Amino acid sequence: MKFSIRSCLLLFAMAIIGVHAWADASAVAVIEYTSGDDVIVIRSGKRVVMHDPIGVELLEGDQIQTGKGVFLELRLIHGSSSGGAIIKLAENTTFALDTMTEGQTALRLVYGRVRAKVEKLTGTDAFSMRSTNVIAGVRGTDFGLDVIASRSAMSINTSKTYCFEGTLEVHAINPPRIQSGETLEMPSQNFTLQGGEMLTVEFVNGTTSAVKTSVADDIRQFWMINDYVIRDDVASSPEESDPFVLSEEDRQALFDEGYAAGLQEARGRFAGDDDFVPEGFLSKQEAEAIRKASLLQSGGGVAGGLLGIGGAALAVRGFILVNAGDPTGGIVYLQAGAIISSMAIPFLALSLFARP
Repeated sequence: MKFSIRSCLLLFAMAIIGVHAWADASAVAVIEYTSGDDVIVIRSGKRVVMHDPIGVELLEGDQIQTGKGVFLELRLIHGSSSGGAIIKLAENTTFALDTMTEGQTALRLVYGRVRAKVEKLTGTDAFSMRSTNVIAGVRGTDFGLDVIASRSAMSINTSKTYCFEGTLEVHAINPPRIQSGETLEMPSQNFTLQGGEMLTVEFVNGTTSAVKTSVADDIRQFWMINDYVIRDDVASSPEESDPFVLSEEDRQALFDEGYAAGLQEARGRFAGDDDFVPEGFLSKQEAEAIRKASLLQSGGGVAGGLLGIGGAALAVRGFILVNAGDPTGGIVYLQAGAIISSMAIPFLALSLFARP
């Protein structure tokens, strides 16, 4: 079988295209945590079929959507600018991995709420996240972005960019204006956010408003309640970075303490030790007093009930005899019924007032 030069060139071109396609299809992120299965990944306009979102690899250009009550965390794994970055999507959020090349990471929040922790960048690496009216440039920080849908057709979605740690460069984009039939690009407003600061950008009635304030309390509270589940990106000494994270030594000490207390309680119970009284439990004397009171209550109730029924039966018999023309016999039965019924009163009182 002979190959012409044209055939060889064609095969070489096909190989190059195949390698390029494989490179383009390399994963740029992976989903490491979700609180539910209501997660949609859109790739090239089509929904990706997946049985379990956790572990799903994401490609450049993918769009991720979370449903109601579902929080998701993904790790960026491609490009030096994104290495180590963890992105958390809140519920009802639509997020896109627009550009993920070596040293260049550009993400986009369509709608919802997202938080990102990015390691410090080096050299010419770039990491940015944008919405319809802001671009946040990151050099290594912990920050978040909210996009709130506008209820008016005359305004653009409101964006809230906030910085928890580090520094954030935010560009508030002014929409282009049409003047004399020409579209004029308006310069953006530039802001620098430090830890604890936020920028609210909205466009109303043809004017862009950018207001810099402290991070709102409701935003802080939201991310305190819905903090990261993946925590291996924090400092190597977790007890220093987060007072709620225990070291392995502390965990082992708590385990040993709980195990010893449980073992002591179990031994006391099985050995029948009268002196062993675990905290929060009744002593043997207290349990015996409760048992006696319960017996008195139940016994008094049964005896009082039986005497009451017997007295009522005798009284009914007496009424029958009186109506039958035997008043003497009827009175005897009525008197006997009254006496027996009165005898039930002490027993009923005992069942009501008996206490340990």
